[in-house]
Amino acid sequence: MSDNNSQNQAIEELEQFGLREYEAKCFVSLTKITSGTARDVSEHIDVPRTRVYEAVRSLEADGLVEIQHSSPQRFRAIPVAEALEVLEERHQSRIERLEQSLTQLRRESDAGSNELDPEVWSLSGTETITARTKRLIDGAETEVLLLIGDQQAVAGDVNERLRSAANRGVDVVIGAGSESVRARLDESTAELYVFESDFEWLSRDGQPNHLSVGRLMLVDDGGLLASTVARTDGGVRERAVCGNGTSNSLVLVLRGLLSQYLDHPHDA
Repeated sequence: MSDNNSQNQAIEELEQFGLREYEAKCFVSLTKITSGTARDVSEHIDVPRTRVYEAVRSLEADGLVEIQHSSPQRFRAIPVAEALEVLEERHQSRIERLEQSLTQLRRESDAGSNELDPEVWSLSGTETITARTKRLIDGAETEVLLLIGDQQAVAGDVNERLRSAANRGVDVVIGAGSESVRARLDESTAELYVFESDFEWLSRDGQPNHLSVGRLMLVDDGGLLASTVARTDGGVRERAVCGNGTSNSLVLVLRGLLSQYLDHPHDA
């Protein structure tokens, strides 16, 4: 990656953490030149000198920049490791505040509601689908069956949720659609049994320009998640449907199809 590309990417990422454009540019500039005056920063990066002072004051208030009160004033960014800790804490605080607000909104919306009818919803994106996978595992009371058909769906942090479920007495069954997927699962799900499925349609992992099964999951009697992974020249995209309800037709079909693994997991 070229120097300009790294600089532009860093600026974009800092803006995602809530820094304004000029703040992000000034911080990146000071990280690169170690220290400098407003003139130095302005000449190094596309920020008017008068806006450098404003941006640096804001960065100092956030604890990201130090100021030497000389004539002229000099500025320097705090070390990268410290800056990452500051941004992580700031980001986490925002997530916690957002969680509180959204939870309160959901609590108010759910008051008096009754969701007993079976439902099917669609999801897109591996991060979103993995988050739903972890939530389903966390809520499991009796059993979890997870079949992985594509390496795209092997998320390292899911293994912690699976082990936690097993430790609290949930029957956890993990299947792989190919030898390569099983190798990755064996590595990331230590202490949990992983078998290789005999379903041929689960064994097309990693093939270009192909739609393959990503993950199939059943939780207790009524939880379902099924995803596909599409590989094209434009990248890799995972999509899924999730359902609930013991009378849900998708749940009934998938449970019947996968019942052999639930009944005799170690014989599969």
